[in-house]
Amino acid sequence: MSDIKYFIGDCRELLKNIPDNSVKLVVTSPPYNIGKPYGKYKDKIALNDWEDLLRSVTQEVVRVLTPDGSFFLNLSPVPYGNDKEILPLPFIGYQIFKDSGLFLRNMITWTFNNMQNCTNRLSGRYENILWGVKDIKNYVFNLDDIRIPYITKNDKRLEGGNGRNPTDVWYFDRVNNMTKKKLNLQHPTVYPLPMIERIIKMSSNPGDTILDPFVGSGTTLVAAKRLGRNAIGFELDENYIDEIEKRLKYENELIVKGDE
Repeated sequence: MSDIKYFIGDCRELLKNIPDNSVKLVVTSPPYNIGKPYGKYKDKIALNDWEDLLRSVTQEVVRVLTPDGSFFLNLSPVPYGNDKEILPLPFIGYQIFKDSGLFLRNMITWTFNNMQNCTNRLSGRYENILWGVKDIKNYVFNLDDIRIPYITKNDKRLEGGNGRNPTDVWYFDRVNNMTKKKLNLQHPTVYPLPMIERIIKMSSNPGDTILDPFVGSGTTLVAAKRLGRNAIGFELDENYIDEIEKRLKYENELIVKGDE
């Protein structure tokens, strides 16, 4: 049975309670800093303050990760800054990785269709997920667990293979408003569950501990439970706890019934 825990509070403080080298995988998406209605959190702060938030969290992440652990950080590529300096947030994330001693293994491009159109620039249809590791020569990578099956039995690549390696461009549609309404979810940015399951399968093993410092509606916790991992989530706004609890209960019922 998975051990799933979630706590209310500022992740910068809560992270201090986690022992060194105890988490195999951290996967998270911090606030976009573009004015999303997160509730208690103000999602439009000075760029320097946003960077300080990410740096302090990353510093703690590096401390709690096992030597063969990984950090997956989802960031919006929306240019942000002031008249003098406008930067895409993944650029800042990469610099923070580098300064923290993490090695960038991949910068994954997550593509999707359902996103609001823009009127003052080209409409965005992707986000970036930075994959960093503590040790470039020693990290968990379960390729066989995430291989994409070959389409036809006549494919010559079938011989001696179990499927192809996913590329660094992933297509997973966002959870749209209709689906969120059906599931009674209020959080403005809900991860696609299959995408997080791919990350967890790829960079951890059953029984490992997964951490999400910005857990939101709890997708990381749900994915970890489905895949037999332990998980810890931190959320600043207590109003999302009901969503997390309902999702964990619902997914548990699906697993018991065998209806996945």
